[in-house]
Parts: sequence; C-alpha cells; structure tokens
Amino acid sequence: MREAVAFLLLACACGAATVKGRADDAQRLRRDSRADAADGGGGASGGGGGASGGGDRSFVSLEGRATVVAPGLHQAAERETGGERVELVRAASHDACVRVAFESSSPVTARLLDADGGVLAEMHAAAAEGVLGEHGPVCIRRGDAVSAVAEGSGVRVKWIAWTSP
Repeated sequence: MREAVAFLLLACACGAATVKGRADDAQRLRRDSRADAADGGGGASGGGGGASGGGDRSFVSLEGRATVVAPGLHQAAERETGGERVELVRAASHDACVRVAFESSSPVTARLLDADGGVLAEMHAAAAEGVLGEHGPVCIRRGDAVSAVAEGSGVRVKWIAWTSP
C-alpha cells in the first residue's frame, strides 16, 4: 500500500510538470504573437543565429518539440542554413549527447556528422521536417563536434539542437 501511494504521488507530480510545460509553451506563443503585432509583424529581433533575421520566433515550432524529442536535454543551438554543413554542438569539456530537429522549405535528406565527417545519424528518405537521432540522442566524445548538413536544391533549413547538461 505504501508503494502505491508513493507511485500515485509521483504520477501526479509528473502530470503537473507536463501540464505546466504545455502552459509555458502556450504563454510563450501568445507573448511572441503579441510582440509580432507590436512590431508590425516585422519580427525585429536579430537573435538566434538565424540568417533570415526572424530571430527566435522563427524557431518556435521546433522549440515546441523539446519536451517530446529531447526530455532532460537543454537547447544548445539554433541555426538557419541553405543546406550547407553547419556546426551545432562542440563537446569542449566533456562528452555530450545530442538530438537535432529540422524544418526545411522543401524535402531534404539530412545528416548529422562528427568533426571528421563520419555520419552519426541520417534520414533514410527526403523530408521537410524531422528529428535526427530518431532512436535517441547521438553521443560524441570530448573534443568532438556535431554538424548538420542537408541535401536539396534551393532550400532553407532551420536546425535546433539539444544537448546533455
């Protein structure tokens, strides 16, 4: 009986954390749309490393996947490219595990590469969005890096990476 009560309390706590995360995401989306309206819809923020100048708002749909795709990981990078190779995470001081999600303007074949160009994860079919490391995070040793590349013509690809703490 004592174990059942402990389990019930744990289940309630996990459920509350999940609902709170969804509420926080909804609040962020409302706050971002109000900021867009105040800016005249122009998206004046220049942060996030995106080439489009749209700032963090251009990554909202990818950021929303974090609780499902990368639970327990923290956001490490946001980049926007034309498909060329871009470094997302460097494991400078310790080993790291990484999950990466992407969205593109048209279907691409996306891959994650280590510093030497070895394939860590790849899409087996062209897609306009997806998660690399579909069976879980890919891990690299200290001193290594994870880069992303997408094959497709005339595309814009948004990348977001989460890494272990």
